Amino acid sequence: MEMVKVIDHPLAGNALRTLRNRDTGIKDFREAVHRLGLLLAVEVCKGLQTERDSVITPLDLSADCFYVRDDRVMLVPVLRAGLGMVESFLTLLPSARVAHIGMYRDHDTLEARPYVNTLPEAIGEYERVMVLDPMLATGNSGAKALEFITEKGYKNEQITFICMLATETGIAQINKRFPGVEIYTAVIDPSLNDKAYIVPGLGDAGDRLYLL
Repeated sequence: MEMVKVIDHPLAGNALRTLRNRDTGIKDFREAVHRLGLLLAVEVCKGLQTERDSVITPLDLSADCFYVRDDRVMLVPVLRAGLGMVESFLTLLPSARVAHIGMYRDHDTLEARPYVNTLPEAIGEYERVMVLDPMLATGNSGAKALEFITEKGYKNEQITFICMLATETGIAQINKRFPGVEIYTAVIDPSLNDKAYIVPGLGDAGDRLYLL
């Protein structure tokens, strides 16, 4: 679990309280995802490298500035639910590029089945790849997404996996198969039920964002 960071911010609890509540409607659920996504984005971005530049202030003086090349960051939401986190990250990284991986879960085998992949080849254009998926449950879909990314030539050390809820089962699979990939989450829940849903969890994030 050494590559796992659980964000430590009191407002994360406010968002999680809304997300976990079965009576939360779609508008409030989406807004809570956005708020929690912002808190995760702030924490993740602490690890980004900065470059130095100088600007001329209104006082005609030079000031050294350090900034992030956000155009060298690629966001990879795992569809559908990962789309709910994209706007939060683009708020802080407005020049980041966005690629998409689409998967659905086979409810009989619990395996992740892909249906779209728009990842570009790794040719040195991107320094950091951020995978966005609200739930890290069994780790099957997360591992499949990371498999697609590394097959394009990206190194584990370039990749950060960001979720709102995780389980030790999912974390263990990512750590074992993709050592060096950092995982950021707001909370680690204790278990999975017989349908591989996170317990106590928040239900199906994709359904609550888009269908209900």
